[in-house]
Amino acid sequence: MKNWLLLIILSLLLSVVAGACGQAGEKNFGREQVEKEEQVLNLLSSADLPTMDTTEADDSASFTAMNQVFEGLYRLGPDQKLVPGVAKALEKSEDGRVLTFHLHEKAKWSDGSPVTAHDFIFAWKKAIHPKTLSPYAYLFKPIQNAEAIMTKGNPLFGKVDVLGVKALNDKTLQVTLDIPVPYFLYLTAFPTFFPQKESFVKKTGSEYALYPDKMLYNGPFFMSKWTTSGWTFEKNRTYWDRDTVKLEKIHYKVMKDAASETNLFETGQVDRASVHAAFIDYYQNHPDFYTKRDPSMWFLKFNVDRIPLLQRKAIQRAINKEQLVENLLKNGSVKADYFFPEGFAFHPTSGEDFRAKYGNLVSYDVDEAKRYWKEAGSPKVTWELLISDQDQTKKIAEFIKNELETNLPGLTISINVQPFKQRLALDHAINYDIQLAGWGPDYQDPLTFMDLWVTDGGNNKTNYENPEYDKVIEEAISNYHSLAARFESLQNLEVIVLKDDAVIAPLFQGGHAVLQKKYVKNFIEHPFGPAYSLKWVFIDKKY
Repeated sequence: MKNWLLLIILSLLLSVVAGACGQAGEKNFGREQVEKEEQVLNLLSSADLPTMDTTEADDSASFTAMNQVFEGLYRLGPDQKLVPGVAKALEKSEDGRVLTFHLHEKAKWSDGSPVTAHDFIFAWKKAIHPKTLSPYAYLFKPIQNAEAIMTKGNPLFGKVDVLGVKALNDKTLQVTLDIPVPYFLYLTAFPTFFPQKESFVKKTGSEYALYPDKMLYNGPFFMSKWTTSGWTFEKNRTYWDRDTVKLEKIHYKVMKDAASETNLFETGQVDRASVHAAFIDYYQNHPDFYTKRDPSMWFLKFNVDRIPLLQRKAIQRAINKEQLVENLLKNGSVKADYFFPEGFAFHPTSGEDFRAKYGNLVSYDVDEAKRYWKEAGSPKVTWELLISDQDQTKKIAEFIKNELETNLPGLTISINVQPFKQRLALDHAINYDIQLAGWGPDYQDPLTFMDLWVTDGGNNKTNYENPEYDKVIEEAISNYHSLAARFESLQNLEVIVLKDDAVIAPLFQGGHAVLQKKYVKNFIEHPFGPAYSLKWVFIDKKY
C-alpha cells in the first residue's frame, strides 16, 4: 500500500481483519438460504481508526475501513483481479498514455447525488496539493505533471489545475499519464484515489470525515456509528451494485487485549478473532482455526539522525528472530533477514523470486553484533522504542528489549507505549529513536516496497537520505523499456538499505492466526492494498 504506506501499523498483523481461510474461493454469492439468515457480521479491530479522509490516511486500519464504504474506479475482486467500481468501461490510447474511464450512470453518493468525474479530479488534486499533501501523494507521479506540481522550485509547483486529468463530461474521466506504468489501474482501487464530493467537503470544512454524518459514501456500506470503542457499517441502499451486497450490518469492537479475543469468539459475540500466541497450541486443531503467511514485513525502523550507523548495524544482528516467531508469535510468521517479502514478485524473464538474488542479508549473529557494538565504542546509551498499545505489540517489544540489552552490553531500551493515533503522530514528526513498524504492499510491483526509503518520501519517516538510492527509484518509476534491468536494479537497493545504510532491522514476514465461524462465507483477503473486502460476504447456515 500499500505507498498496501502504505506505513502499515501492527493492526494488520494483530487485528482480526486478517484474511480468509479457504472460504475466500467460494463464489456462490446468491443463495435462497442467505435470505433467511440474519446478515450481520461481528468483527474486532486492535485499534481505533485514525482517519476516514481518504487523502490523509497512511495506515492499514483506515484503508481497509475505507474500502468498505467508499469506492474507486476499480476494486480488487475475489480473485485479486480488478473488477468494476465506479468505472464501467475503459478506453486506452495505443501508447497507453491516455485512459478514458466511463462511469456507471447509477453510481451515486449516499445523499442520492451522482458520482461524477469531477469528484475524482477534486480528490486527486487535493491529494497532491502542497497544502493538503497526502502521505501517498507520490503514487500520483505517473499522471501528467503530478511530480512537477509536488516539486518545490518547479515552475508548476502547487499548480494542481495542470494535472493531467479532465472531465469530458460528468460521467467521463480522462487521465493522461507521463509514464504508462502497468500497475496504474491497480492504483485506482487504492483509497487515496477514491473520489470526494467538493461541495460537501467544503461545506463540512474542518469537520469533514471526523464523524459518520460528515462523510458521503459511495461504496457497498456506509458508516452509521463511530466511537473510540468501535464502529458500525450498514448496507448502502444507494450503491450501484447493491444487489450483490448481502450483509445488512457490520459491527466492529476495538479490542487491544488480544488474549480476550478468543473468549469473545467462544461466547459467540464475534465471528472472527485473532489468536494470541499463548492459545495457539490449544486451538491448532480447532475446526475454525487457521494460520497463513502474508507479504507484510515487520521491522525496527531507526531515526538515522539519532542512532549512529554502527549501533544500527549491531542492533540488526542482536535479535534472535527465529525464537521470536516460533516461541512468541506462532501465527504463521517467519523470521526475516531481508526487507522484500518472499513470494510476492518474480523476475520478468527468469521467473525467480525477488529473494533469489540476495537471500538473507542481515542475520542473527551475536558475535557480529558485538563486533559492531565495540566499533561503535561500546557505548552506555538509552534508546527509546516506540510502539502502539496493542497487547501483542507490548510482548514483542519486551522480547526485543531483552535481546538487545542481553547481547549489547551498555544498551538500555526504554519502551514508549502510545495509543495508535499518537504513535502515528510521533512517526509523522519523526520524533522517536527506534520504532516497531510494518509495511504491506499497495499494488503488485516491487516499487511498492522499494520506494519507501526515497528522500522526503511520504512514508519515509526516518530522516534517511541517499541520492544514489533516489536515482535508482526515479529510473524504476520511468523505465519500463527493460523490465529485467528494472527488476534487478530494485533488488540491488535492498543491499543499500539493509547492509550499507542499515535504515531498518528486519524482524519477520507477517502471518496471522485466526478463528473464523464456518457460517461466514466469502471473506476476501487481499495480499496488497486494503487488507480485505466485505462486499461479497454473507452469513449462511448460522443456526
